[in-house]
Amino acid sequence: MSEELTRGGESLFKLARRGYEREDVDSYVETLQRQIRELQAQLQQGPDAAVREALERVGAEVANVLKQAHDTADEVVAQAEREAAQERAQAKREAAHVTAVAEQRVHELDLDTDRIWGERERIVADARDLARQLTQLADLAAARFPSDGEPTAQLNARN
Repeated sequence: MSEELTRGGESLFKLARRGYEREDVDSYVETLQRQIRELQAQLQQGPDAAVREALERVGAEVANVLKQAHDTADEVVAQAEREAAQERAQAKREAAHVTAVAEQRVHELDLDTDRIWGERERIVADARDLARQLTQLADLAAARFPSDGEPTAQLNARN
């Protein structure tokens, strides 16, 4: 018999004088027996064990996906919070600028109002002074040049 036992094109056992090396054959038989026992144990557990194992594997994958989704959601929320904080800071800066410009304009308007009131008071005082001077001038003119029916003494008494 010249046939050799092979697996994947390789000889499973070393050739010896009377066939194959006994230790190689014994080791291979032990490996096959162990694999048979494992397969029998799996068969005894039935298809439920395979289903349980598949469910555990799928459960682990789902848990991993959920963890990744949770981590991604946390990062999205953190990014949104950072962007919101930046927007709030920008709005604060813009509001402070608008407020400063408005306050400056109010200050300028207050100064203009004060200047206008001062000018008004000066004009009113000038008008009163002019009126007083005109009254004095009119009285002087009336005293110097009395009308026909008015005696000079009465005009002098008014002054």
